[in-house]
Parts: sequence; C-alpha cells; structure tokens
Amino acid sequence: MTINPSKDVYVDEAYLSIRWDDLHQHVHTEWRAFANSSELRSGLLKGIRAIKEHRAAAYVSDARKVKVIVHEDQKWIKETWMPLAIQAGLKRLAFVTAPTGLGRLTIEDVAGLVDDHEGLHSRTFDSMAAARQWAVSGGK
Repeated sequence: MTINPSKDVYVDEAYLSIRWDDLHQHVHTEWRAFANSSELRSGLLKGIRAIKEHRAAAYVSDARKVKVIVHEDQKWIKETWMPLAIQAGLKRLAFVTAPTGLGRLTIEDVAGLVDDHEGLHSRTFDSMAAARQWAVSGGK
C-alpha cells in the first residue's frame, strides 16, 4: 500500500503518528513516546480531521507506549474530543494496550470514558490484529 503523504498522513512526529489506513478503512494512530498536553490535544484534533475527511467509522490506536494521560487531558478527551469525533461520524475506537503497567491502566481508564458515549463504542485489545478486526467489522 502506498501512502500519499499529503492526503493520508496527518501527524508524523517523534511522539505520534496518525494516518488513514486505506486498506482497512480506519484512522490509525501510533503513540511512539510521551506527548505533553499540547502535543496530545493537537495530535488528537488532527485525528478528527482524518475522521471527517474519510468519513471514518473506525479508529485504531496503538497505545502500547503510552505511560500516562493526565486527568485534565482525560477530561478534555471526554468533553471535547469525543463529541467532535461523534459529530465527525466515528462509531468504534479500538485501543491496543501494553500487556501490563501504568500505561495499560491509563488507556483502560480512557476507554471507559468513551464506551457507549452517544453511540461511540470502545474496547481495549492486546494485539493490532484483534483491534483492527473489531473496529472494521462493526464492533462484532
């Protein structure tokens, strides 16, 4: 698969990658390193643009390298990002978590904030394959 950088890559930073996965028809994020609040929020807003431009119903986030998301950012995700994502058409948000540790607990907290919020469903997974399967199959 060839990615057109101007169309399919929304963020390519040391801490985060966001791109449209044309093959699997979902927005794909990969958290690569710690992102401060400004970086996290800016990156997630670019993800909203990807959802809108591709009319994406599915979003798969590889969050295995996430260590912590502070409570203020979790609140922002719930109160600002989720309504924007829902308005853009997002239906399913799949998180791939680390097998253990604080990062896993943090992502589980965030997934709990999201699940079944006005029709937006989320789940956590141990592998990209399982996350992608759930997200693109309509949450089945």
